[in-house]
Amino acid sequence: MTDETNEVLSEDNATQINPTEQPQTEPVTEVKNEDDYEEEKRGLLEQIDNLKAELLKEQIKVQLLVLGIIPEKLEDGAAMAYGLCLAGKSPENAADEIITAYPHLKAVRQEIPQFSSESTGSGDGFSAIRRIFSAR
Repeated sequence: MTDETNEVLSEDNATQINPTEQPQTEPVTEVKNEDDYEEEKRGLLEQIDNLKAELLKEQIKVQLLVLGIIPEKLEDGAAMAYGLCLAGKSPENAADEIITAYPHLKAVRQEIPQFSSESTGSGDGFSAIRRIFSAR
């Protein structure tokens, strides 16, 4: 090989640098002062508190539904039970106390009578009624 080919090969090798060998440059970030960190921390803590409150409300609603509250009265019962939870009760105890204290919020199963009769033939009650009215 000649010197010219050696120079071309060395130039090609020089331009092909392995990416792992390249120095890592860190992105330029804005320097934050202590107040910015405190403000961000307060915002995140407030968001966490809001999420905890929402989770507690949903736990109360589930417990009230398990205990048999009327779905239309769910929000009212949940608001009262949430107040008890803020006073230190667990969601289960608060929901149980609300259902016990306000029994009108609980759904009551009512038995609906079901009638069955044959609609054909002379053995059913309707044929006797039809005969009465058809004779006139």
